[in-house]
Amino acid sequence: MTVGLGTRLATLLPRGRVRPLPHVSAVVADLGALLLEVHQQTGGPDMPEPLPWILVCAGDVDAEQAWQLADAVSAARDLPIAIVLPANDATRAAFPAAQSIATAPGIPVTLPQLGEEPVQLQRLTDEQYRQYLHALQVAEEPAEPAAGTWQLAEPHEQTAAAPRPEPHPLLRIRTSDGEAASDPGSPYPALVASVGAPRPTKTDAPAPTDTPEGEAVPGETTPNPTTGDVAGGPATETDEPAADAGDKQPSAPEISVLGPLTVRGITHSGHGPKVAALAALIHLRPGRTADFLCTAMDPVNPWSTRTLQTRLSEIRSRLGAAPDGQPYLPRPKHGYSFHPDVTSDWRRFQDLATRGLADPQGGTVDLENALALLRGKPFEGRDFSWADAVQQEMISRIIDTAHTLAVRHTEGDQPDLDAARRAALRGLEIDETAEVLYRDWMNIEWGAGNAAGVRKAIARLQQVARTYDISLEPVTEQLIDLVLADRAAPSRTGGA
Repeated sequence: MTVGLGTRLATLLPRGRVRPLPHVSAVVADLGALLLEVHQQTGGPDMPEPLPWILVCAGDVDAEQAWQLADAVSAARDLPIAIVLPANDATRAAFPAAQSIATAPGIPVTLPQLGEEPVQLQRLTDEQYRQYLHALQVAEEPAEPAAGTWQLAEPHEQTAAAPRPEPHPLLRIRTSDGEAASDPGSPYPALVASVGAPRPTKTDAPAPTDTPEGEAVPGETTPNPTTGDVAGGPATETDEPAADAGDKQPSAPEISVLGPLTVRGITHSGHGPKVAALAALIHLRPGRTADFLCTAMDPVNPWSTRTLQTRLSEIRSRLGAAPDGQPYLPRPKHGYSFHPDVTSDWRRFQDLATRGLADPQGGTVDLENALALLRGKPFEGRDFSWADAVQQEMISRIIDTAHTLAVRHTEGDQPDLDAARRAALRGLEIDETAEVLYRDWMNIEWGAGNAAGVRKAIARLQQVARTYDISLEPVTEQLIDLVLADRAAPSRTGGA
């Protein structure tokens, strides 16, 4: 239970394990109810072990409340109870034997209950507290359903090496007899033509708009075509941008966010990290105003307009100009946006993944190339409050891609279980809590007859579940029971 940790935090804390109460009197009442419950169950044959009762109080405690709490604690006798209270005259008088803990910054403290080694109490700055609140708010928002080509990702209910359900409705597009006859090797010519068509090499830059803060991150939609984007070239290309004829620059600036944040042309020295972060913000949330950028870069102490203009000038000088003579960061009309030649590994990932999803027969290489772009978890090593939502979207898309790839590699008469395993494990490197990938991993090892691999996958999943206090989904529990029982592997049926 918590008291005095802030009204906003109280409404966002996970209610299953943490219960905010308005004042100490309510805590005393709850402890009294616990004592009554334990007393009524005493002597029963099936009396459960009482759970630990823990109070963390950061609010004011007067003398009367302190003595009420002390009386209730004294009646608890041997029950597992722990209380953390502010150290004031009232609490010291009511709990004279309590241990006093120094909470000043940088002072290690020794807690006998935790051993002899001193520990350093964790502290939250105002900015960290605000980021924590924002993360909890994002976690409370309902998940948005997949749109467009992402609906073609394998459903999480479909596990690698398991029977396939009926084809996805988007793959049942009816075409005329003429269209079907024009490409007998493609069962879905209309879908491939509409979604997987090659991108044009150049389009005019869209006029920037002053997008409100609450709107979706632009990365959720199909990005503007750009020259030198690998996703527009052959599927065998990987990280290097395509080079056009001799009078073109070999590469445009690229913002890499699928791992530690880096921007081609911006070093890590001096103000480089802040300049790179600002560039990533402008790329992922284009069309924003100067006021929005100032606040997003430092919500606690927003940048001044002068600071912002200085950083924007650094971006322009470091990135230079495009082959058409326009600066890669043009002067704003209605908001700040990059030249269309500026791309990112996230944009290339989306291009490759959506093209691979749209081609069930030959898109596996594109999905492989998409995963090859990953250098680590998105924005690894840095926390940006403005990037919370897009970071979660990136992780979700990566998991969908890895899962789809694992399923595809286990299909057909000659499944590639090694490639399927690599895809599942690559996704787990990005999100170790992705339960669907653990199901893939277990089924792949089961299909390979690798009992040690099955046990390793189960042990790792159970360890993650304990660490993050996660309850496994029923389908996962059933799969664990099935593979541990070493029953016959499921037959392969159907296919899309």
